[in-house]
Amino acid sequence: MRFLRTLADIKSPPKSLYLVDIALVLSIVPHLDKLKFPMLVYLLAVLIVLIASRKVPKALQYALALFGVLSVISSFYTDFNFSSLNRFTLFVSLLNALLIYAVSLQRLKGELNFYLAFSPAMLLMLSFFLHNSVPMLFYTVFTLFVFMLLLVWSKMHTPLYDALKMALTLFAYALPVVALLFLVFPRISFEKAVYGFHDDFVKKSGHNGVMSLGSDAAMNLSSQVLMEVYFENGLPKEKGLYFRGTTLYVDRNDSFRQLPDRLKKPLAAGRKAIATGGRVAYSITLYPHNEKWLYALDIPASSPPKSTLLDDYTIVSDKKIDKRYRYEMHSDLSYLMNAPLRKEIREASLRFYGKRDAISSERARQLVAPRDKQTLENIAAYFRSLNLVYTLKPDHLDKKRPVDSFLYESKKGYCVHFAAAFAYMARASGLPARVVTGFLVNPNEALENYLVVRESDAHAWVEVYLQEKGWTRVETTAFAERIEGDVLQRLGVEGSNTGQKWLKRLNLHLMYLKYVIETWILEYSRVKQMEILHALINSSTYLVAFIVNGILFTALSIGVAIFVSARRCHDRVLCILRPLMKHAEKSGLEKQPNESMHDFLCRLKEKVNADMIDEIDLLYHKIKYAKKYETEDIAQLKKIVNAIKK
Repeated sequence: MRFLRTLADIKSPPKSLYLVDIALVLSIVPHLDKLKFPMLVYLLAVLIVLIASRKVPKALQYALALFGVLSVISSFYTDFNFSSLNRFTLFVSLLNALLIYAVSLQRLKGELNFYLAFSPAMLLMLSFFLHNSVPMLFYTVFTLFVFMLLLVWSKMHTPLYDALKMALTLFAYALPVVALLFLVFPRISFEKAVYGFHDDFVKKSGHNGVMSLGSDAAMNLSSQVLMEVYFENGLPKEKGLYFRGTTLYVDRNDSFRQLPDRLKKPLAAGRKAIATGGRVAYSITLYPHNEKWLYALDIPASSPPKSTLLDDYTIVSDKKIDKRYRYEMHSDLSYLMNAPLRKEIREASLRFYGKRDAISSERARQLVAPRDKQTLENIAAYFRSLNLVYTLKPDHLDKKRPVDSFLYESKKGYCVHFAAAFAYMARASGLPARVVTGFLVNPNEALENYLVVRESDAHAWVEVYLQEKGWTRVETTAFAERIEGDVLQRLGVEGSNTGQKWLKRLNLHLMYLKYVIETWILEYSRVKQMEILHALINSSTYLVAFIVNGILFTALSIGVAIFVSARRCHDRVLCILRPLMKHAEKSGLEKQPNESMHDFLCRLKEKVNADMIDEIDLLYHKIKYAKKYETEDIAQLKKIVNAIKK
């Protein structure tokens, strides 16, 4: 606190060149993680030289100029060719390095010119190409405020505290104007627009579409966020929300895999599922997983642009999802998926290896009933009788006979083991079956309409084709006799105290705030602007709410500006004397900056009763400097000042 008080009491600003240095440092910080090592060394060398000497010799300037050229060349010579200019990050990184090199040369001269003064703004604007995140948004706002503070301080030549108040006041007054300009002129999305660049940011999250049963099938309970879902009309009233990802048909001993691409077909119009309930509208923000499939609430009624809805109700994008992708969806939670099976799908859904898991195969044949529904119920009842345990730490299975090993020896596993074993026995009993992988999320974990899907929500379930109903979902983990404590503890069902629950809820609120900022600020575009304009034209309620919120925001900004700019007394005695000093100013007597209070009061005797001024002088110095004073002294001083005012 003492440091901040000392900083605020700085009487006058430093040289303009040093103010530009502060702005340069702030604007270069976002670029540091994109600079190659040679450029970082060059920047460090320039910084050391500027700190060590006020005036850099010409010879040293030339040496650093040559060093800078070599740093730029060594940073890009292995990556650069003319065809690589279409790589967005390489192009921007090269431009970034050249700009920093030019700014460094200008600064080494020790002369302030227009280019050097404008370069912090150029560097800050360039950082928008490299970063599109909430932390960068707040850092940009902070940096812009510091730019304004430095400019105000250099022009006002006042103590830093006064310049800070003025900058805060101007900043608050400018907020409504900035908000209006933001709405009218959407930010250009360099990440999504096509300008001949190919983005080479590739991140990966989520599973790879293979369901493994072997020793590498360790359950991943990472809290990494994979999707954010926002429901337009409130959360569906379901016990669990199934998000469909991939459908697996091919049984490869210790794993289930998807069909080859040549066997996948788009969903024909005449084969669509029959909706038997209400339709849900929502939007999904999917984080990169470097695969083509998109997730949707089971089952999707349509697919987003540039994607295909397949006849197994999975959605495949035209391109791999290698960057964050937001899309709108509609799904039917209650449905009848009873279209006749294609020959390839029926064959894949019935294929099993009877000799591999002989015990399970033989038992499945004994469970066959005249009707498909009864056969399914027999298999479910049999699973319940096996006393299986749901655990995140299953024993290793025999890869040569994984189903028999799970059902009759280990008897411990989680969703993938239950799903693989059930699908195998359904096929062995003559029922077409497939495994669906995706996510199962508890709606109770949501914040109003906002839902977070994490890697720990990954799940697998089975769909069995019945002659009477078509594809029917089977939650195979429901057949477990008990759930081991490691599952309950790690999923937060048990062992979570009030503090942990509170922190979890707080984290959800922060994520929702981040989601709102990303949706309405970072991703605000021409498309979203048209959506707002359409809503304003067609909905009077939306228009009134928009105007009211705009007025409230403007009033709040003006209120903050007035509050910040208001003059405040930090000295109790001076606060009491403030009315007297204003009264004196009206009479042509103003206290000079370097004038003592005693001298000012002596001059004031010419305009005001001398006895009263003498008493004020005495009380002022007693309260101001005496170690002890009476409460009555404060009251008497106020009384005399008020009397003079009247």
